[in-house]
Amino acid sequence: MTLKASVLFALRMLKPRNGLTTSAGRSLVGAVFCIGLSLIPLVVVLTVSDGMIQGITSRIIELSSYHMQISVRNTSVTATSPQNFFALLETVAAVPGVTGVFPEQQGIALAAGSSGRTGATVRAIPPETFSGKTSFSRLFSVSEGTLSLSGSRSALVGTKVAEALQLKAGDTVRLVTFRESAGGRLVPRMTPFTVEGIISSGYQELDALWVFIPFEAGKNILSGEQSSLCVGVVTEDAFSDSLYTIAAAVRQVLPAGCTLRLWNEMNRTQYENFASTRMMLVFIMFLIVLVASVNVSSTLVMLSMERRREIAILKSIGGTSGGIVTSFLLTGFCTGVAGLLLGMPLGILCAVNVNRIIVLLEHIVNIFAQIWYSIQDLLSVSAESFVPVRLLDPAYYLDQIPVVLPFTELWCIAAGTLMLSVLVSVLPSIRAGAEKPVETLRKL
Repeated sequence: MTLKASVLFALRMLKPRNGLTTSAGRSLVGAVFCIGLSLIPLVVVLTVSDGMIQGITSRIIELSSYHMQISVRNTSVTATSPQNFFALLETVAAVPGVTGVFPEQQGIALAAGSSGRTGATVRAIPPETFSGKTSFSRLFSVSEGTLSLSGSRSALVGTKVAEALQLKAGDTVRLVTFRESAGGRLVPRMTPFTVEGIISSGYQELDALWVFIPFEAGKNILSGEQSSLCVGVVTEDAFSDSLYTIAAAVRQVLPAGCTLRLWNEMNRTQYENFASTRMMLVFIMFLIVLVASVNVSSTLVMLSMERRREIAILKSIGGTSGGIVTSFLLTGFCTGVAGLLLGMPLGILCAVNVNRIIVLLEHIVNIFAQIWYSIQDLLSVSAESFVPVRLLDPAYYLDQIPVVLPFTELWCIAAGTLMLSVLVSVLPSIRAGAEKPVETLRKL
């Protein structure tokens, strides 16, 4: 039995003369739809998880830990001497591969507004950090005011702190810090700042307590014991292998009292959690594809039962068992291809428009939730007020999911789907090829 004959028999099974009116024909269509529908959530989950992880990781690296960070001990000569500190900045900036250095002093303060108080993480950085093409100017969005520290008493406040204190652009926020007196006692110090802008990185868990002030103002209000001095170092690519070479070169020029750490050392636990969660989600979705592929096996079993007469006739005129097996394997492969052509474009379409889909689902859910609360109010069952539902709470997720199509992984999904379609077709194909034509024709 030639390959051409096997292909023709497979095409006849895929498209019989009487149409797909038989049980096996309907099962074949069902198998195609099952594979296609199972691929949609797999593609969406893979795209969303990659976009979410990349968006969160980029904000952590660019806005918090930098590509690498130099911690300067408060008692070191570098921290106590401004000349030595700025000499350190110039030395590190001259290292090949370093594209930017950002001095920063961090401390904890009590932020007070006209309507309340809340804890805050004060980050004192140079005003030019928010200008130009830096990551701060690219990743921060301004909900009110401007993204600048134009005055010596200017402040940029995170949206969470602004909501807690009911602050607006132009309002005054008072930062309460502590300094050590001559007797060794901690004395509170209150410093007023004008809110230049209310900003957000899109990831509230990261910037919920951030308050930015000018670097010079931070040196005045943040004492050495209650604050930390560091230098953020930025390179071309935080994920490049050259990062370790640059880090080794930076370590060679560091004076005593300075320690260098890479971003993956500072955020190792969180990054590993992201990777393991992504793998678990993809594994669960792939199990759905595996279950859907089993339908191909049951479909081929039904096809072999319906085509017993044709198989017997083919074998009686010289058809081989291997040729019959090839025909059924081709049928299973073509079923997987059809499911792939159906599910992959739909999955990519849903992934590209995932933010719009989430907004639409939130709108629908809130409509029904509001109706339910209204019914409860009419029946006096509950006195709770309606709170809008957020499917992706910005306190834990990004406000907008970055859409990143991982083409390499999508190709792997396509190849894996076709491989599964062939693998689940092996046993039914072997059983169909093992049909004995004499016994089959005798029963007819």
